[in-house]
Amino acid sequence: MKSAIRAGLATSGLVLSLLCLPPSSSVAQSQPGFHPDFEGVWEPVGGANFDPTARDLPDNKGRSSSEWRDYPPYNAEYEAKYDKIVTDVRKGVAVEDGSANCLPQGMPRMMVINYPIDIVVQPKRTIMLFEPLSQRRIINTDGRPHSKLDDLDPTFSGESIGHWEGDTLVVDTISIRNETSFDVSVAPHSDALHFVERIRRVGDNLEDKFVVDDPKAFTKPWLITRVYKRHPGLELKEFVCENARKQ
Repeated sequence: MKSAIRAGLATSGLVLSLLCLPPSSSVAQSQPGFHPDFEGVWEPVGGANFDPTARDLPDNKGRSSSEWRDYPPYNAEYEAKYDKIVTDVRKGVAVEDGSANCLPQGMPRMMVINYPIDIVVQPKRTIMLFEPLSQRRIINTDGRPHSKLDDLDPTFSGESIGHWEGDTLVVDTISIRNETSFDVSVAPHSDALHFVERIRRVGDNLEDKFVVDDPKAFTKPWLITRVYKRHPGLELKEFVCENARKQ
């Protein structure tokens, strides 16, 4: 597993070039206390990224969903895994989903499901609080590097290290458990998943551009964008999963 993670990290140069990352902003360097207004409760705009029941079905312009929807660039092995999931869903067969048994949705799924996210920006870290299962994500921005690969134990949220480039928060995340998925379609990934985000304000919205790489599952890095709308006055509610207790 660790060798696969190393392979993923070795593609960081490609990932960063795809994002066209500029050098560290002089604004961020000259104003270390400056942070843009990310504070508040946000919800994704446009829903989840995949809909397995719609895959390869035509839209109202006659295009198949594979031509217009945003799917991972799976290799043959993982394409077959995902095709089985799609087939099972269409047949009404239950698809294994750990969150149904009270496991966290984890990253990156919890960034795209239709539940609110409360963001708190601090000088040395940004904290994201998620309503489902009271999940949290901590993005350290104090200049620390990633932990040594041999010391990492994969988690549902992974290890996120960030830095500010002007008004953009750049986040690098590794060490994510392979039980997580990309969204409610339970689209799979391997234990080598690695992604870089660029999060910034665009007008009244928050934009999160991902470059996702998975050398075990993908044929190339995958670029996706998520947009979030702020809801003033909205607060997170308690979200408790009781399925395990009822079984």
